[in-house]
Amino acid sequence: MTATTSTATVRPSTVFSTEKKKGGAYVLDATCRTALGALGASATASDALDLLSANQKRAHAVGANQIGYATSTQS
Repeated sequence: MTATTSTATVRPSTVFSTEKKKGGAYVLDATCRTALGALGASATASDALDLLSANQKRAHAVGANQIGYATSTQS
């Protein structure tokens, strides 16, 4: 009996979902559009999904007076 080994590719988890009710209807920001346009012929579907996931993470970013696309004008 011989043992074989395989190489595993570890990918980060993603928040991307193709279901519209779970975020599939997000507008692509300029960063995402540029990155998707720069994908070459050797790019994989996983590469595109990573870019779309990052787009959704940016849409949910929390900052001063801002959560995702919602902003507050209160001081």
